Amino acid sequence: MTSGHRIRKAAAARRIGVPIAGLLVALWIVFGRFLFGRGGELTLVYLLIGVLVVILNAFIGRALARAATRGFSVRASTWATLIASWGCGLLLGATIPDITPDGLQTILSGTEQPWLDVAIGVANPAGIIMTALAITALALANQDAHGPRPHEDDLL
Repeated sequence: MTSGHRIRKAAAARRIGVPIAGLLVALWIVFGRFLFGRGGELTLVYLLIGVLVVILNAFIGRALARAATRGFSVRASTWATLIASWGCGLLLGATIPDITPDGLQTILSGTEQPWLDVAIGVANPAGIIMTALAITALALANQDAHGPRPHEDDLL
């Protein structure tokens, strides 16, 4: 296998794999409650969060593919930030509340107090941190796609 073929495979894997992972996280956030019989009226509102996750991950995948195509490596911090974003998205999907005939409930807590309040309290920061980490991963991936910065000694 030539290095050019390996580079194209890596670029394709990143261009496809990252958006698919983002899509799975978005589906979990939007529709995951239905797997546990806790879906309700707020699903359409949460669809906006899902769309944001998919769009961000599509751009991240594109930037990572560009880095692979150009032969640049992707920093570990880029991958760690992206994976942490996905982890926060999974946590958000498990703790995001929905309105059902039984009242407000989440996957982890159901309608039980005080756990419902705790889950809702975790959901808001998880969503904010997920979005911030995804935006950071996008910025890092774009930097990786432009290659390493030259050192000061190289400029002299």
